[in-house]
Amino acid sequence: MRALIAFLLIAALAVVTALLLKTGSGYVLIAAPPYRVEIALAAFVFFLIVGFAVIYGVVRSAVRLSQLPAEVRESRRRDQLERARNKQDAAVVALIEGRAGKAREFAQEALALPRSSPISALVGARAALETRDYATVDKLLAAPEAQATNLAVPRLMLEAEQALERGQANETLRKLAELKKEAGLHTAALRLELRALTAAGRHADIPPLVDQLVKRKVYDATQADLLRASAHAETLAGMSHDATGLREYWNRVPEFDRLQPKVARAAARSFLALGGDREAADILARSLERQWDADSALVFADCRTADLKRQIETAERWLAPHNDDPQLLFALGRLCEREQLWGKAQSYYEASLALSDNWRTRIALGELLGQLGRHEDANAHLAAALKLAVAELERAPSA
Repeated sequence: MRALIAFLLIAALAVVTALLLKTGSGYVLIAAPPYRVEIALAAFVFFLIVGFAVIYGVVRSAVRLSQLPAEVRESRRRDQLERARNKQDAAVVALIEGRAGKAREFAQEALALPRSSPISALVGARAALETRDYATVDKLLAAPEAQATNLAVPRLMLEAEQALERGQANETLRKLAELKKEAGLHTAALRLELRALTAAGRHADIPPLVDQLVKRKVYDATQADLLRASAHAETLAGMSHDATGLREYWNRVPEFDRLQPKVARAAARSFLALGGDREAADILARSLERQWDADSALVFADCRTADLKRQIETAERWLAPHNDDPQLLFALGRLCEREQLWGKAQSYYEASLALSDNWRTRIALGELLGQLGRHEDANAHLAAALKLAVAELERAPSA
């Protein structure tokens, strides 16, 4: 379109010039003493146009020639940028596909090209981390390309993940603290912090973090309850030699979490280790009233409270809804044996064996019968217990 307009303008100018020359009869006098040149007007106009065209062409060519080096450099720059981008894209695709080795190879090839993006260094570091090539991870993260200010957050995330993979949980938490100062903790960082706290044994710090992850829809209510219960249980289990710390922490545990079987068992065992049998029994009783757990019933039988009869009565109340639970029957047998209710203890042990033939129950019954002077029956139960225990060991996977 532009060429057509230019052609029409030139044609119109030519027609106008021809008409002017046809009607004009003048001339042009150029005087430069001692010279004097006289030329027809038509010729002067012709030479003027031709001269302008020649000068314009020379200037245009000179400008074009002066621009060529810059255009060549720009073309090379675009070509290098395109090749580096293609390599980087190939690295990202390979990483998404799970081909970490190929992703690292493409990323390193991209970094070797001029004009490569610093993101290639992080992609390569991620791929190397997937294959546990920590030396390459360190090298790529230390590269000048990876030190860009706008890449501080992903760089810190990779450094934190690498530290955790190497078993350096405290270093991971330190890196995440830096990340928090830099840009706050996003969801992936919170999940990484949860893993690091677990690895570092800082279980007391986990419940508040789980609450944050629930708000971000990472865990549902059931998953959150399990995680909080595990964290509380681990913390309480580690306080079996610190009475003050145990009571302070237990008082901070929310009531809902206290009633979780796993939490109640851990707290009860720690209280038992410190001589707090009454507290342990109360904790377990409240938990068992809310949610039945056979293992908690066994720990309840370990509690040596001052009022053993009341403890037996409490356990017998659970028989109505759980009379088919062999562990509850075994726990009742132990409680009755401790109260020297030999007949009831034997009945509970035998009822437990009728539901589940277990070597622990066999041993308890054998020892009880031995105390009652029934040595032949006692020996039979102890022999059966030995066979059951050996069979259980043989089924157990070797370490």
